[in-house]
Amino acid sequence: MLGVEMHTTIETLFKKGYNKTQIASILRIDRKTVRNILNKIDEKGVVERKAKPSILDPYKEYINIQVSKDLGAMRIFQDMQREFNFTGSYDTVKKYVNSIKNQPPKAYMVLNTLPGEEAQVDFGYIGTINVNGRHKKAWVFVMTLSYSRYMYIEVVLNQSVKTFITCHKNAFKYFGGVPQTVKIDNLKSGILESDFYEPTVQKNYAAFAAHYGFWAQPCRVRTPTDKGKVESNVDYVKNNCFKGRDFKDIDEAISFSKLWLDTIANVRKHGTTKKIPAEVFNSIEKEKLLPLPTEDFILSHSVKCKVNTNCHISYDGNYYSVPYAYIGQEVEAIIVNDLVKIYFKEKEIALHSLWKGDKGHYTTNNEHYPNSKNISSEDILSRQREEIKEVGDNALKFFENFIKQGNLKKYDYKTIAGILSLRREYSDEIIDAACLRAISYDAYSYKVVKRICEKRIINLPVQSNESYTNEEETSLSRDLKEYDKLSALGELKR
Repeated sequence: MLGVEMHTTIETLFKKGYNKTQIASILRIDRKTVRNILNKIDEKGVVERKAKPSILDPYKEYINIQVSKDLGAMRIFQDMQREFNFTGSYDTVKKYVNSIKNQPPKAYMVLNTLPGEEAQVDFGYIGTINVNGRHKKAWVFVMTLSYSRYMYIEVVLNQSVKTFITCHKNAFKYFGGVPQTVKIDNLKSGILESDFYEPTVQKNYAAFAAHYGFWAQPCRVRTPTDKGKVESNVDYVKNNCFKGRDFKDIDEAISFSKLWLDTIANVRKHGTTKKIPAEVFNSIEKEKLLPLPTEDFILSHSVKCKVNTNCHISYDGNYYSVPYAYIGQEVEAIIVNDLVKIYFKEKEIALHSLWKGDKGHYTTNNEHYPNSKNISSEDILSRQREEIKEVGDNALKFFENFIKQGNLKKYDYKTIAGILSLRREYSDEIIDAACLRAISYDAYSYKVVKRICEKRIINLPVQSNESYTNEEETSLSRDLKEYDKLSALGELKR
């Protein structure tokens, strides 16, 4: 007779998804024994098995929506192959579609919105379009104002963040204002993580939303009713505007879609509201929209940068400081509206104004350095003056003249630091005498002082600029006319 431990093991394996035959094989017992034990356990309470992942899991929301449109399993299967490169079988899709159709319908609340309160956005695949002689995949961007059902559409060739934001800007311009909330699907261009309660909004899109003053609200996963208005509009746009039309190129498709939007879509009687979207928008909703910002949102590309040991990153030939804790780390610099925003793992760690002057400029926030490094040029200057004074009067004079020659605001402390470092090899007397000789030549350089110390030429006479003329005649003296004669004879050459 099997003990309690074996009963627990069988129950655990069954909950993890193993069937009776597999459990019997693993435990080397009879399958009937496994069945009998499970039946006994079931009498005390239902044994819940762990659900196995299905190849359809990523597509169930899409399938649910298509089934709600009365599309058959074969049509859904074909669309999934074309739009998502689905690799599963038709039978798998068919079984799931049948299970949905046999379920009792779910009840949903009607979500009413106020004028100007909400817009919904989504993309819809519309097939391939000729672009410069080559056929490329194309999508239609759709933004629908939830109250009036007034909408904006745009043909695009990708779903990148830049395209997503550009379409938003064009839609807001078309509406002449901005809704308070924009509901977006969990697209990679807008949402990084599909957590409804704590979504991580894509940084560029978040900055864009802040600039325009709307709230970006992600829809819940596998909940198509969250954005049902735009879902139905995407389907309407695909079928009414693009389906069955053969455009010669993308320019013709764009031109037709704009005409269709103004002459058909927005002036038709809407099937749900029984009102004309354009009339409701112009008479009620338009004035409720938020005003467009006075300054345009400028989206720039982001770049990966490494934080150098001097606590700066390099971007476009200039340097921007980052807190010292991130030295050696890879960060991301994003330029938005003349601002340099620096992120580390989705967290903003530094913000600077974009430098537009000559290259090589350092933009530094001293708070990014550790306290031990926050020493001003004045502090260094004062400390070095005291140290150089210990060397001697000539060294101090060298120091004062060196300061007068340069720009105090850009004080080069390395030259004086180098001279002070010579104290490790030479006496203060030698360095002081070397400074005197350097002063006489007006040579305020660390290398000059070092060379004088190395060559021990501190006691040699100092060269002057005076010229000397010998007034006394000697045997070497000649009249200048004799030099003219020698030149004429060819004996004297230059």
